[in-house]
Amino acid sequence: MTFRDLRGWIRFLEEEGELLRINDEVKLEPDVAAIGKAICESEGPGVFLEKIAGYTTPLTIGLHASWRRAALALGLKKDATREEQLAAWHRGWKRFPVARVEVGKAPCKENKMVGGEVNLFAFPIPRVNQQDGSFYICKPCCITRDPDTGVVNIGMYRMMILDRAKTGILIPSHQDAGRSYAKYLRRGQTMEMAVALGTEPILPMVAGTRIPPDWSEYDFAGALKGEPVEVVRGETVDLPVPAGAEIVLEGEVGPEKAFEGPFGEYHGAYSGYLRLPVFSIRAVSHRNHPIFDTLYIGRPNSENHYMTLFGKLVGAEEEMKRFVPSITRMAYLGPYGMNAVIQGRWRHSGEPRRAMNAWWGSSFGPHAKLLVCVDEDVDPWNPFDVMWAIATRVQGERDIVLMPHSEGVLDPTSNREGLSCKIGIDATKPRYPAYSYDPVDWVTEPPGTAQWKEKILQQWNRGRNP
Repeated sequence: MTFRDLRGWIRFLEEEGELLRINDEVKLEPDVAAIGKAICESEGPGVFLEKIAGYTTPLTIGLHASWRRAALALGLKKDATREEQLAAWHRGWKRFPVARVEVGKAPCKENKMVGGEVNLFAFPIPRVNQQDGSFYICKPCCITRDPDTGVVNIGMYRMMILDRAKTGILIPSHQDAGRSYAKYLRRGQTMEMAVALGTEPILPMVAGTRIPPDWSEYDFAGALKGEPVEVVRGETVDLPVPAGAEIVLEGEVGPEKAFEGPFGEYHGAYSGYLRLPVFSIRAVSHRNHPIFDTLYIGRPNSENHYMTLFGKLVGAEEEMKRFVPSITRMAYLGPYGMNAVIQGRWRHSGEPRRAMNAWWGSSFGPHAKLLVCVDEDVDPWNPFDVMWAIATRVQGERDIVLMPHSEGVLDPTSNREGLSCKIGIDATKPRYPAYSYDPVDWVTEPPGTAQWKEKILQQWNRGRNP
């Protein structure tokens, strides 16, 4: 089953017994965050909060916060296995693209605020963790366009509320929106951006994954769903926005910077203060009686873990297997994306090192801090198996590889320049190259080679010149 908007997703979750409605009034702080964390720890139902004190807009949280609902979002049965969910993501890669379809009228434009009417504080945007520097939008689909290729990108980047119409936004330089932003700045231009809040369930899952930079997430979401995503042109930006979105923010990101943070990130530590670009909002559109959809993020497991982990992993597999065909399986162990395991049918003792180098040089390399290579007799998803391989097949001076001064995206131990030391562990069985042996001598030409060379050339030349 596929979904066209958040409301259809909510109705389906209710029918499946995967949604709990709470009619009692709750406080934006600390109740919303506490509810979100409770859902993640228990893999309980998603929650629809009907009444948020001081607001007229209801709020949903935890709609993706279980493997059951992640499977349902992909059109699978709720008890679908990990392998079945990974296979669904791989099918999306094979079906790409299913191009978006633009429509003339859309529910997301039922109400509009422009200029001085814009007021982010009208929506129940929570402070996620106690020491967060402000209220944060944590489940945005940030829509931008590459100025060179025209490809429309959708990414998920944390957004800290600065005032009624401005947010700080973390758009890392190695991600698509970050690269586009740098291009606009070099041209002396601002980058238009739209932010969709409260969409059908596939778009947030895709926004947090990794696909090739010349692919649009709209077309990949369509491939996962098996049908096109419906979009409409923005009110004040030349960008397609999801037609069924609950709320759409439109504006631009320019050279202005502001202090952002702290923020309780996915690894469980607070990030420090950063000077980040500012998103200036010039228009907001929303549906009648909008629903604000958000998530909890903090010490694992968080909702983002269930929502995007398999998508990230499949993106990594698709990219890595092109460079190292011996790879058989890959896995992420907790915390979210920071510990990766690569299983292989290794043909050469140097191949695990090649896999490490390919990983660190890839688009997802900045995130994983620890990378372990194992053999086919080790289940990469089983931490006990992986630790057994490390304990029985690793010698520290031989099998541990350090990659210092590497890009350490959001690593809480990275230095002020954002640099971190990556760690690779070759936990594979000893094997030797087929051509590895001690030479007994050096090969010389067979006896008579010089004479035969002269004879062959003489006879060949006579034949060519009778």
